[in-house]
Amino acid sequence: MLSTNVDYESLLSELGRGLRPNAIRKLTKLLGSREVISLAAGAPSIDTLPLAQLSEIAARVIREQGRSALQYGPTRGQAALVEAVAGILNSRGIAGATPAEVVMTSGSQQGLDLISRVLIDRGDVVIVELPSYIGGIIALRNGGADLVGVQQDRDGLVIGELESTLRRLRSDGRRVKCIYTIPNFQNPSGVTLSMERRRQLVEVAEEFDLLIIEDDAYFDLYFDEEARLTPLAALCPERVFYLGTFSKVLAPGLRTAYVCAPERLSARIELAKEGADLSSSVLDQAIVMEAIREGLIENRLAELRRFYEVRRVAMLEALERFAPAGSGWTKPAGGFFILMHLAEGIDAGQRLERAIANGVAYVPGESFFVDGTGQNTLRLAYSKESPEKIADGVDRMCRVLAE
Repeated sequence: MLSTNVDYESLLSELGRGLRPNAIRKLTKLLGSREVISLAAGAPSIDTLPLAQLSEIAARVIREQGRSALQYGPTRGQAALVEAVAGILNSRGIAGATPAEVVMTSGSQQGLDLISRVLIDRGDVVIVELPSYIGGIIALRNGGADLVGVQQDRDGLVIGELESTLRRLRSDGRRVKCIYTIPNFQNPSGVTLSMERRRQLVEVAEEFDLLIIEDDAYFDLYFDEEARLTPLAALCPERVFYLGTFSKVLAPGLRTAYVCAPERLSARIELAKEGADLSSSVLDQAIVMEAIREGLIENRLAELRRFYEVRRVAMLEALERFAPAGSGWTKPAGGFFILMHLAEGIDAGQRLERAIANGVAYVPGESFFVDGTGQNTLRLAYSKESPEKIADGVDRMCRVLAE
C-alpha cells in the first residue's frame, strides 16, 4: 500500500512552492459552465479563424510533408519559417534582422519564459508597466525577478518616473537588468507608447545599460495607419528582445511565435529551449508557413482590423451610456483591450461574482499591478463577443458596479 504521509511541500523547489495561479485562468474555473457574456477573454473571436482554409492547408501539409512535419524538428525552428519571420521583421522596420537572430517558440509565453531563464538571476530588478500583462509578470517572477512598476499615461510609460525610479534603485545598490514593455495597444490597458517616448526609452536604456523586452503581440491590429509605429527593436536592435506571434492574426491554437534578439542572445535562447521542449510543433510551423505562402495572413489583416474596430466602438459607446459616475477608461487605437477605472473605494474584484450572476464577466485589474494597487480597475476585452452582446454585457456589468 502506498504511503500517504509524504511531505511534498518540503520536497518542492523554491520556485515550485512559490507558483501561483494565473488570475485569468482562475476566472475560467469560476465561470464553470455558466453562459455569460465574456468581456474577460482576451482571445481572438472564433469568427475570425479561417477554419476552411486551415483545414485544407493542414490536410495538404500532412499529406505532402508528413514525413517531416510529424517528426522532431530543429530547436531554432523550421528554416523556411525562420527566414519568413526575418522578412516580416524587416517589413516592420527592423532592418537587418536575420534568421540567425530568430528562434521560434511555442507561443509568446514560452518566449517570455525563455528570456527570463537566460537573463534573470534571483533578485535582479525588472521594470514593468503599471499595469502589465499577467503572463509576463508570471514568467519574470518565476525567473526570480523583483518587479518594480512605473506608471503609464495616455502616451504609455512615463519616462520621467522611469528615470527617477532607476536612479533610486541604483542608489540603493539594486541591479536592474531590463524593462518589459508592450508598446502597442497594451494588455491590459490598450495604451500605445508614443513615438517620442519610444525614442526616450531607448535613450534611457542606453544611459542605464539596460535591455528591453518588447512584447509586440498586437502589432498588426491597429485601427488607423497612424497607429502603426516603429518598433523599439528598429530603434535599438542591439538592446531588444523582440517577441511576435501568429496567435492574434491566424490562430492561437497553432502556438507559433518567435523571439528576435542579437545573435549572441538568440543562441542562448535556443539552448534554453532545448531543455524546455527540444522544438516547437513542426506541424504547427508547417501550417503557418503555408498560410504565409498563400497570403492567408496578409490578405486578412484589413478585415481583422475592421472586425475588431467595430467591437471597440461598441464598447466605448456602451461605456459612455452606462458607466457609473466617477469612472473612466482608456481609448485604444488597436488591439483587444480597454482598462476601466472606477471611483476610489470600489473594488472590482469584490463585485465580480455578482457580475457573473448577472450574466457578464470581466477581469479585475489588481493582478496586473505589481505594486499592489489597481483594486478599482478592471480589464475589458472586446475581441470575443458581437457588438450587440458587448453593449448588453457592459450594461449588465455597470448595473453591478453602480450598486
